[in-house]
Amino acid sequence: MCEYASFVVFGGARGSWFFAGWGRWCCVCTVVLSLLFCQIQGYRRRIPNVHEPIILNTTSTNYTAIAGETAVLYCAVDNLGTKTVTWRKAIPSVPLTVGLYTYYGDPRFQTHHVIHKRQWNLHIRNVSVLDSGAYECQVSTQTRDIRRPFFLTVKAIHITGDSYVNKYDRLVLLCNASSDSYPPDELDWFMNGLKVVTDLDEGIRITNSVSLRSRTIWSELVIEHAQMHHSGTYICRTSDELVTNIKVNVLSGKMSGHT
Repeated sequence: MCEYASFVVFGGARGSWFFAGWGRWCCVCTVVLSLLFCQIQGYRRRIPNVHEPIILNTTSTNYTAIAGETAVLYCAVDNLGTKTVTWRKAIPSVPLTVGLYTYYGDPRFQTHHVIHKRQWNLHIRNVSVLDSGAYECQVSTQTRDIRRPFFLTVKAIHITGDSYVNKYDRLVLLCNASSDSYPPDELDWFMNGLKVVTDLDEGIRITNSVSLRSRTIWSELVIEHAQMHHSGTYICRTSDELVTNIKVNVLSGKMSGHT
């Protein structure tokens, strides 16, 4: 602008100076504007679209469930709009539910929508150790897939044996516990709240065994000659606090060979 004013006042030979100065000024402006444009575009690319779905980090990503129960994995999504939430198992990559519909051919898998919490939660009924593993909550857009990983650990504990046994008969109870990663360290027995240990004089024997391959620990409780005071609730408890129980009744009827 200064060069232009000078040209108007003085004219003549200074006109050539004006054109040279104006050209330099335009070149500088072009460079500056180009740099500003590139910076603005880059800044825009770094700012997420405020209307794009967002999977919130307000829920846990690691869950533990007991076999036979219903496991629930929580996924909160904001700005979902017309998009759909898909739950899938990561390995192998299998879609389980799409929206509220069960895509995988197993009705145990269902998605429940909690509207006021913006949650699309995966429910797995009668969960088993085989359901352990990695899962994904996913929302697909035109430009990308938005995912959040989850991991489910399922532990199992079972107790078997006779609920009724005659006096003087042999009482045998078997407890086993397993996990998807490694077996529990220990199994303990309790009867009516009191810990049961091996006592050969009383005819009580506890035998434990472990299989790393099946990730299972077994414990067998044997009472060679059941007595009336052996009636009660027997509890099997693992070192990581898994618990199950069975109620045993010793019947007082006379048995052959005993008086």
